[in-house]
Amino acid sequence: MKLPRGSILLIALATIPAHADSATIVTGSLGGTSDFVFRGLSLTRGKPAAQGSIDVEFPKEFYIGAFAATCDPNAGPSPNLEVDIWAGRYWRVSEDFSADFRLSQYTYPDDPRRKSYNRTEVTGTVGFHNQVFFATSYSPEVEAVASSPGYVEGQTWAFELSGRHPINDRFAISAGFGHYALEDVYHDSYNYWNVTLTATLAPFELQLAYLGVDDSAADHFDEDAVGDRVALTALWRFSNQ
Repeated sequence: MKLPRGSILLIALATIPAHADSATIVTGSLGGTSDFVFRGLSLTRGKPAAQGSIDVEFPKEFYIGAFAATCDPNAGPSPNLEVDIWAGRYWRVSEDFSADFRLSQYTYPDDPRRKSYNRTEVTGTVGFHNQVFFATSYSPEVEAVASSPGYVEGQTWAFELSGRHPINDRFAISAGFGHYALEDVYHDSYNYWNVTLTATLAPFELQLAYLGVDDSAADHFDEDAVGDRVALTALWRFSNQ
């Protein structure tokens, strides 16, 4: 079960397209959110963002994809766009378990900030009954993330546990908890979480999320990028199936 970009892993659970068995499948979305949040930190400092994504899934469960969103992570010089690309493979390990391996690149074109916020990330995910997921992400060389430069360049890890439960054909509830290990870069780490209600009104989708981050994030990131918040996301989804 391939997991696209989201404010936390669980946000993406409602956006997973079907996997291709013998044909190439193209899926994507266009829309916006009231607050672009990733791993508990707002990349728009509480302001709305436009966003879009596309996934191309090939036979044998290989896939590539891209995500783009407007952003404004810093009060001073700041990039106005984030662009991410990824490639990966999905496996149905057994009737109960699945696995996913992904290589992602996060980029900020024309970024005026002095340090590079671009980074490469490797993510491995294990799924149980396509409803509960555990993911581990690793970045080998990171100078900065979100709204603040790091103190030194180093490695980062993220660990996320999330799940999604359908209420009926239209509504689903998701929840998740994550830990972002930034000791090499910021000499600290923090926890983040959210609860999300998703309404599927095909081809449209609405997500109402309550997102939080613990107090240690405020020691390193801008005040308007941290703290508990509510985000509403509206998407139009398309597919060639």
